[in-house]
Parts: sequence; C-alpha cells; structure tokens
Amino acid sequence: GWGEVSYWDAQRIEAGDWTPAIWRSPSLADAAYEYANHPGMTRISDMPAVSVYATGQVLRGHFQRSEAGISGSFPIMKGKGADSQSFIRSEPTEWWIPKSGARSETEKMLEKAGHLLITAGQGNSSARLTSTASGERYVGNGWMPVTGLSEAEAKAVAVFVNSTVGRLQLMRNPGKMLVFPQYSTTEAENLRIPDIKDARILQTLADCWEQTKDMPVPQFRDGDEKSEVRRLWDEAVAKAMGWDAAELGRLRGLLHREPHVRGLGYNQYADAPGG
Repeated sequence: GWGEVSYWDAQRIEAGDWTPAIWRSPSLADAAYEYANHPGMTRISDMPAVSVYATGQVLRGHFQRSEAGISGSFPIMKGKGADSQSFIRSEPTEWWIPKSGARSETEKMLEKAGHLLITAGQGNSSARLTSTASGERYVGNGWMPVTGLSEAEAKAVAVFVNSTVGRLQLMRNPGKMLVFPQYSTTEAENLRIPDIKDARILQTLADCWEQTKDMPVPQFRDGDEKSEVRRLWDEAVAKAMGWDAAELGRLRGLLHREPHVRGLGYNQYADAPGG
C-alpha cells in the first residue's frame, strides 16, 4: 500500500476545514492553509471597488455565438483546459451577440468586463492556467471577469494566481467533481493576494507578466519539464513577497507529483487520451 498521514488541528476541523483530504502530500495541505490565512496578504473580497462576476450563465441565457465584425457582437473568453488559453495574456476565443429582444443586455454585460479573469472550473491535469490578464477587458464563459483593477494590477494578480501559491489556495475549495473542480465567485473572492498598491510588489509581478506573456504554458500534468514559465512566476512571487524561491520550487514539485482524480476505472489509463 501507499499513502501519507496528515495531522490536522482539531480546531480547524471543527471550523469546517477538512482540506488535508484534498492532498496526498501533508506539506501541500499545510502550505495551502498557511497561504489562505496569510496575514501579509489581502482577500480579493476585501479590496475596495473590486468585484468578481460569473458571467457565463447570463451569456448562455441572453446571448449566442456570432462572428467578429458583425454589428453588436463582442469578444469573450471561453473554454477550459487544454483547448482554451495557452498564454497568461487573455486571448478571446469567440464572439457573441445578444439574442433578439435582449439588446439592452449588452451594456450590462460589458460593464462586468475585466482586465483580469479567473477560471470558473478546469481539469486539474489537463488545464494550463488559473488566470489570465490583458490590456483589453473581457467577459467570460468558464472564466470569471474581475473588475476594479488597473491593467497593471490585473497583470500582477494573474501572475500571482498562476503561481504555486495561487494554485494551492484555489484548489483548497473545489466544487462539484474532483476530476473537474468548479469554482464560484466565492472561491475567487477568498483568494489572498499581495498588496498590489505597493509599487515594488506591483512592478515585480507586472514585469513578470510582460516577461512571460508570449511563453506557451504547459498543461498542469507536464509540470516544469516542458517550460520554465511556472518557475518564473514563482520566482517573481518570492521576490515580491520576500519569500524563499527554493521553498516555492519544492512545493511546485510536490504539486506536480500529486495524483489527479481522472474519472477512469482501474486498467483504463493506458487507453485514455493523454494517459
């Protein structure tokens, strides 16, 4: 047999925190808890005038697929996993237009467009990014726009949310299926991020976005072997926060080695796509 033993404070369990059950590695369980409660960072929900929106349901209800160049249509971020975003810079994937009789909905929808987007759900092994940012503002289907951030702030936060520290926090509270966790605005709002009003922190993280914006991001299951981009994100976070980059590297390696629930039966793995 194999496995790990995690020891968890009874007070945490009484408070409803059973997150060690998510991880095989006790180190990841502990680190995720520490970052999610870190006094040197701020919850997104506590940032003045910053809001996270789940725009997918309204998009699917009042709008429909269109094409670029058609009057009244606008670009959106859509999709998850391997076939969605490949870079930390947001790339719109579709154009949508209001259904007949819903034209008044466009203005309300575009008020929710953000320079920053956070995933609303993804495969833990096949996806690539937890967040993207751009000088343009987008809404999303499968991506949640965040408003109230400047372009530079959005880029800085995208680097942080894609770092090992951001991923560990996001993965603490998945919804619905283990194989394809879903995230609501609540999970996004609970993410703790650095003080991006600090000019040095902002510059360090935003510069990393510029450095990595054109670097293809590997799927999570490919780890660091195929790209240095995750190392660069973690090093920028370590520099911004005064943390040990080697420790983030250790956690990044542990996270890569975590087994993923894949929704397959015993002996099915050999025939699975990407298996």
